[in-house]
Amino acid sequence: MSQIQEFLSSNIASFLWSLSAFVVFVLLLLKLGVKHILAAVDAREAKIAHELGEAEATFLRAKATQADLDAKMRAAEARIAELMAEGRRDAEAIKGKLVEQGRMEIDALRTRALREIEGARHAALVGLRSEIADISIAVAEKVLRSRLDASHQEALVSTALDAAYAARLADFQKAEH
Repeated sequence: MSQIQEFLSSNIASFLWSLSAFVVFVLLLLKLGVKHILAAVDAREAKIAHELGEAEATFLRAKATQADLDAKMRAAEARIAELMAEGRRDAEAIKGKLVEQGRMEIDALRTRALREIEGARHAALVGLRSEIADISIAVAEKVLRSRLDASHQEALVSTALDAAYAARLADFQKAEH
């Protein structure tokens, strides 16, 4: 212990000066520096709290905007689905009209073709009757000129009529094709 006492007694004055300088430094630091440091820390904390509040408010606005956009997106998707359904209905209606119009055109073509066939048939019959009449007159002239017996006249008329009928039938069949 004696060494400690000896050290203390020889350095007590410098120890006291150092201790008093340290205490004065701490008091000055507390008096002058701590207030500014505490004020800076408080200001920083206030700034951080303010920015945190702004960030939360911005986050809430962003969340609300996202919800609004999601609602608008759902509404747009619903409208698109509605327009697609309307387009399908319109397409079906147009398809039905076109099919009906096609049927009407086919019926008109069929009716016209039937009329043309009937007209050709009628013309063929008129022509055939005219030819038969001409042939009959020719046969009658021949019969009158040759004064044949009844069986010979009948065979001659029958042959002429068969030939005329076969010729007209062939013409009629060609007209149908």
